[in-house]
Amino acid sequence: MSQDRDESGSEGFIKQAEIDGKMYTFLPIDVSIKYYDKIKSGFFVPLSDTKRVRIELNEGDIQKKLKDYRKKGLSNILFEDEDYHLFLLAVKRGLTSFFMKDDSNIVLNNDQIKFLVRKCILYNGIEESYADLGDDYFDRFYAWVKTSLKVYPYYKRFLKENQDQFIINLFSSYVAIALAEALNWPRHVGEKIIQASLLADLTLEEKDYLRFIASNGNRSKWTTAYKKHPVEMAQILRKNHGKSIGREVLRAVEQHQELPDGSGYPQALKGLSIDQLSAIIIVARTFTDALVESNFSYDDREKFISDLLEDKFDYPNFKNPTKALYMVLGIKNDV
Repeated sequence: MSQDRDESGSEGFIKQAEIDGKMYTFLPIDVSIKYYDKIKSGFFVPLSDTKRVRIELNEGDIQKKLKDYRKKGLSNILFEDEDYHLFLLAVKRGLTSFFMKDDSNIVLNNDQIKFLVRKCILYNGIEESYADLGDDYFDRFYAWVKTSLKVYPYYKRFLKENQDQFIINLFSSYVAIALAEALNWPRHVGEKIIQASLLADLTLEEKDYLRFIASNGNRSKWTTAYKKHPVEMAQILRKNHGKSIGREVLRAVEQHQELPDGSGYPQALKGLSIDQLSAIIIVARTFTDALVESNFSYDDREKFISDLLEDKFDYPNFKNPTKALYMVLGIKNDV
């Protein structure tokens, strides 16, 4: 016996169904196909409002089955609630799963976090010297953030709830520092990069990331906090550290989720309306997000970068950051 319901509210909805006394949550089939290797449990396929089929992991090629059901018009599958959240957590871990394996609950200290990011840097073919610079800027950042009565509580909560995302953000900041170095930008820019990269997401909670993953790009299903976090964090910094944190950093926090073709948020900025510091951080974040979502091969890195950046990022203020990404990955390219 089953009963469907929507968990509705101002922040979108998650559709659920009760089957034999247990709650199941709908997951878009496109998400499940993309991350099929993260599925570690059986699930239901809703063939109609009243008929469902149980699929187990030992029943052959799961990805092919899901694709076949999508061709037949299926838009969702059903996970038992606990399995649903474990699936989303496995997706969110992304880049860090290369090295953390199944130790998803391990709490790392700063030295362990830096060591992990360094391994990610080397794994992706980026010179270790850039990690040396990143470590130095991170140490300075941490010394500063501990002194902030207003920002440090956000930092501690974020690190506790979203350690994996913090590691991803730190890796992204190291990539951005590498891009700035490749372009011979002044050294002090690295400090601004790491500030903007590590401060930008601090108001987000784990539930915000999980809802984002499950939304499959449907922004109406994002939490309010996720939609507003770039502006919210910039306002917190401007109010409490407006004299000590530069305008460039505040703007980069506000703009870190923008994209030059106007598809970003919260302001849908386009092209030259995005600041130069923001542009280098956006290129690094876009590259990092792509790493998290794909099976990156160093040998295929040139095609990986060109497919990722060359069309959407073909704007004057993004030309140099894009060129720099080719450079730090050891690719000769006349962008």
